[in-house]
Amino acid sequence: MRFRKWIGHRRLRAFRVPVYIHWSVFVAVALMALLSWDSPIHAAVTITSFFAIMVIHELGHAWIARRRHYQVYAIRLAMLRGRCEHEAPEYEWDDVAIAWGGVLAQFVVAVPMFVLAAVTTPQMLGAGEIAVQMLSTVSIGIALFNLIPAPGFDGEKTWRVFPLARDWWRSRRATKRMLSKWTRR
Repeated sequence: MRFRKWIGHRRLRAFRVPVYIHWSVFVAVALMALLSWDSPIHAAVTITSFFAIMVIHELGHAWIARRRHYQVYAIRLAMLRGRCEHEAPEYEWDDVAIAWGGVLAQFVVAVPMFVLAAVTTPQMLGAGEIAVQMLSTVSIGIALFNLIPAPGFDGEKTWRVFPLARDWWRSRRATKRMLSKWTRR
């Protein structure tokens, strides 16, 4: 049997999109479990929360891609990185919107978690406190890190929204000026 980097199953899907897991994920899970051997429940909650953040992020990309009528082929999760494979966008606005999808999905989940953390005590949440902290604070940190405008990060595309908006505004203003000249005649 040949060693495969990506492990997937026809039933492993999220919103009808196949999900593939890199072998490094299992190594990371094993390492996290060994490091927190004294508290297996906390280890399980931490591991699950960390990968939930990645899945939420990639599902955000997939959701926006689908809303923009692009086909989503797969979601791939590795140890520290995820990837949403979708059809290449025809328009730059669509590319930017899809890039923002992951970060915004994290914020949509993080805000209620911050509220939950504010209105409850750690004793009330028990082991769930770790999940709430991960899905709020850690998720926001990862989202902000992902907005770094460098190759390989979402920030490479997301920040193009400002020049695109400026160009759109300028063309709109120029069109209004031209139309007002024509309507005065």
